[in-house]
This record gives sequence, structure tokens and C-alpha cells, in this order.
Amino acid sequence: METSTELAAEPLVASVARVASAVLRPEAERTAVEGVSRAHLDLLARSGAHGILEYEPSPDSGCTRKQVVREVHEILAAVDPSTWFVYTQHFGLVKALAKSGNAALRERWLPDLATGVTQATAGFAYLRHPQPPVFAERSEEGWRLRGRVPWMTGWGVTDVAVVGAVTADDQALFVRIDCGPGPGQGLFAVESPPLWAMGATHTAAVELRDVVVPQEDVISIGPRSQWARSYDLENANTNPAVFGHLRAAVGLLLAAAPRAGATYEDLAHRLAEEGARLRTEAYALRDERAPEVEVPARIENRAAALDLGVRAATACVAATGGRAVQYGNTAGRLAREALFHLIQAQTPQLREATGEMTLRGI
Repeated sequence: METSTELAAEPLVASVARVASAVLRPEAERTAVEGVSRAHLDLLARSGAHGILEYEPSPDSGCTRKQVVREVHEILAAVDPSTWFVYTQHFGLVKALAKSGNAALRERWLPDLATGVTQATAGFAYLRHPQPPVFAERSEEGWRLRGRVPWMTGWGVTDVAVVGAVTADDQALFVRIDCGPGPGQGLFAVESPPLWAMGATHTAAVELRDVVVPQEDVISIGPRSQWARSYDLENANTNPAVFGHLRAAVGLLLAAAPRAGATYEDLAHRLAEEGARLRTEAYALRDERAPEVEVPARIENRAAALDLGVRAATACVAATGGRAVQYGNTAGRLAREALFHLIQAQTPQLREATGEMTLRGI
């Protein structure tokens, strides 16, 4: 699962890799316990990471923008998954604005989002549920939102958010709102059970108590069923972060092999080989097929990559021994993150494929 020389030499990839190596990796275990810092997000912003969707690779490199995007996500997910997850939420708003018909809203917010001066998060995955927990009704000012966002990542360290709500006629409404806590905002973090995986991501349950959104902050509105189909098609694909997690697990096993035994070195190489195969297959499906084509193959690939990640993390725990159960140990963190990936952006189709794959292994 090595990075090509050409891709590693891309200025944006090299810039992000320097931040990851010099700052994020040494602090990763402390970050996992104490929480992601805004300072680290700002460092990523200065590296150019927040403008990744507009990045143009060097003409003579032979690399595509998609390859650069994936490499950045793999690097960050490998060294500091908590910071990666807060970072990746930023692009929910960026992508929504890029597709929005509200030109004034795009022009107002996209420049600062692209530089990372403004950090964003998102809350809308729950719109897939039969009874979404956030509702919108028209008001004189525009829209009034009520309900609870079950999980909003980056609460307290991000500035703005894209939030989804369902209307009375089953439309999916997406709006831009300020998400910093404070009087007059109408957003309140409420008590919820702590996360035992990715708990450093400042993920909170947030209540919307009569949040008034003016029409100028409306990103889009359309049939919820249409949005849900697009969401499911996108999430049939394997997230590059899963391959970043595998990179980290393979690295740990190779480092542990001199103490744990030659079996773990052999295992690391085999995991890397299988991970590279799944990675090539996953990215080919994205690049060479329309989103609605070969969906079962995409889901099968994602389930296989997730299964490989769980087995790799299990091996890391076994190779590390008793220390792995302590907070602050990398092997234990990798195990928790492997299970997190099982449910992140999970769809019913993926849930079924994961169960079938587990059953085949028994």
C-alpha cells in the first residue's frame, strides 16, 4: 500500500505529509485522549488541506485530483484519525455549497472555507431515517428548525455547519448555520452517552430550539428520497480512511515483529498485499464506473476492507499484549477505530454485507 513517488511529490500531498509527520503523529495518542485541537486544524488549513477539492496537480506529475484527495485522507487517517474525522466533516458544507443554486451564499462562504479560515462541520446523515429528528417549517424570516442532531462532530472547535432537516412535505432542506455555542444561536449541546471510539472528535448531541434560518442561508431543498439515493450510492464505496487505518496497522505490526515474532511480520506483509488489492479495486470502481453501476461490487469491496481492518487491528492488539487495553496505547486505539469504521456512514446494504462476510468466516 505504498504511495507512488509521483504522488508523494505532489506539493499538497507533501505539505500535508509534513504536518502529519511533524505534528499530528507525535501527538496522536494524546489527541485521542484529550481531544482534537483547533490549532491542529489550523495547521492543516495552512498546509492547503482545506482547499483540496479545487487543487490542480502538477501537469507533468501524471496524478489526478482524485488521487491527491484520497492520499491526503489516507495519510491523515493513518496518523491521527480523530483529527482526520473532524477535518473530513468540513467538506459536507463545501460540497453542498459547490452544488448550490444560491450563488450569493457560495460567494460569501466558499473562499474562507477553501483556506480553512472558517472551519465547518455537518449534521444530516439522519435524513435517511424513516422519521428524521430535525424538522423545518416555513416562517416569516425563512425557515424555523427544531429537533436534535444526534451527532455533530467538531462541536466547539468549528465555526459553521451544514444542517439537514425534513419539511412537512418530505423535502430535504439543507441550510448553513453558525455552530459556535453562544446566546441567540438556538443550538445547545445536550447530555448524551460518551463515545468509546473516536471520542476525541468533540462529537455532541445538539438540540435546535427554534433556530431561525433566513432564506439567504438556504443551500438547497429537494425530494428527500432523491437525496437518500445519492447518499447510499456514495457510501457504497470504500472510504479512503479505511485504507489509511490499514496503513497504520501494518506499520505497527512490522514494528512489533522483532519482539512479537516473525509470524507478525509475515502477517503484516499479507495484510498490506490484500489491502493494496482492495484499494486498487475500490478506486477503479469509483473512477471507471458511473455511481449507480456495480453497486453490489462496491458494497462487497467496502465490507471486505472493513473486515480486513478489524482483523489487522486484532492482530495489533495480540502483538502488543496487555498494554493494548490502556488508553494511550496505539494498538487499542486502532482496535476501537476499526469498529468505528464499521458504522461510519453505514447503510442497510453495508450492514447486511458485513454480516454475510462475518458468517462466511465462521
